[in-house]
Amino acid sequence: MLPEGESRFREYIHELRQNPAASRPDLNRQPYSQEFSPRLSIDETRIFRTKMELAEYIDICFTHAGLNREDVLGRNDLWTWLAYIWLDQLAPTRDDGSRDIKEDAKYICSLDYRDYYRHFVAGPYYIYSRHGRENSRIFLYSPVYEHNDFIEQCASRQFIIAYENIVACINRLYFDPRIASPRKGAQSRKRPGNIRRFVKVIQQLELTFDIYDMEPDQILGLLPAEFNEWIIGKQRR
Repeated sequence: MLPEGESRFREYIHELRQNPAASRPDLNRQPYSQEFSPRLSIDETRIFRTKMELAEYIDICFTHAGLNREDVLGRNDLWTWLAYIWLDQLAPTRDDGSRDIKEDAKYICSLDYRDYYRHFVAGPYYIYSRHGRENSRIFLYSPVYEHNDFIEQCASRQFIIAYENIVACINRLYFDPRIASPRKGAQSRKRPGNIRRFVKVIQQLELTFDIYDMEPDQILGLLPAEFNEWIIGKQRR
């Protein structure tokens, strides 16, 4: 998507906040878009139940086109276009007829790392392509139009999301494969050892230990007593 297309897409998003019935502009042509190279085959009608399904589908499309992770992560024009073609899923219609429109950064992809993870398409792909299916589950279990707390607390912090061993710890502590979603209380601010506390403890531990070179078991062994119920509960399953 070209700069003029991004500008028009942003206008359309703002229009939908006021008028859910606003007509969708055709941005799949000049001067709004240009053909991507290499050519991508994308199903604009594809429906995704979760962020995981979205990320896996995009990864397959990129693989078929001969693209790898490094080829696409900085292409904010591509990610913005993908959000445009799937906007009906990313901003669904509520029961009262209004549209569930979030902040612009969820649809208009920014190269600023502080906003990049917020994008509803680029963010899930970034996580999936970095960590694979198993360790991405804790972040990508939710619907494509929801931004869960694990993404908010972890993907925004490079000292968390960039390290496989840290992400593996998060999955081992908080993900319940039986229900394919986080364990109860993992996102509660009142529950000891919740995900917010984990992030803060990792910040503290990195001042003393070389945690980024440790195995997940070693890191879990350094966690304070408030995390015991999460660790022990996991061992019993």
